[in-house]
Amino acid sequence: MTKTLVKILLVLISLFAGTTIKAQDNHLSSMKGESSLGIGNGLPYGVLGIRFGTNLVDNLCLFGGLGYQIYGVGYNMGLLKDFESNSLTQFYLTGMYGTNVAIKVKGLSEYDNVYTGATLGMGIKINSRKTEGNFWDIGLLVPIRSSSFKNDINQIKNDPRVVEFNDASPVLITLGYNFNL
Repeated sequence: MTKTLVKILLVLISLFAGTTIKAQDNHLSSMKGESSLGIGNGLPYGVLGIRFGTNLVDNLCLFGGLGYQIYGVGYNMGLLKDFESNSLTQFYLTGMYGTNVAIKVKGLSEYDNVYTGATLGMGIKINSRKTEGNFWDIGLLVPIRSSSFKNDINQIKNDPRVVEFNDASPVLITLGYNFNL
């Protein structure tokens, strides 16, 4: 599954990388002092929620996300470094810290918990043709799971009361739309 997700991202990058619509070195969404508010799905949006970002300098955004996940509130704060592009599409790298996995076992609430940790990722920003500063955010994230999460997972797998269990995905997808403020 991880290989498939990486292939999908590479195809998206190659499709959009050659699309030259507007010849400019920097997009409004990447300029110092610009801010955005986005709604989306994925860790930067608190799993399912909102993300606020502000560009500290050109091409470096400080962001925070808040949203809902299976066991309550999800949050993340981090940095997003995007790269200048002559097309509407920009490649980015990101790092964040906050909630990156949760456990919920039906009928065994003693295992229900939310875990925090660092997450690294990459993706593409697709800048809007119609409204300068707005953009789509599509990315792949690799959460670094905490040792307490790993210990709890091993305990759950060895518990005879747990009949069915799905492991957490090692790679996550994020998708959101951001509005320039």
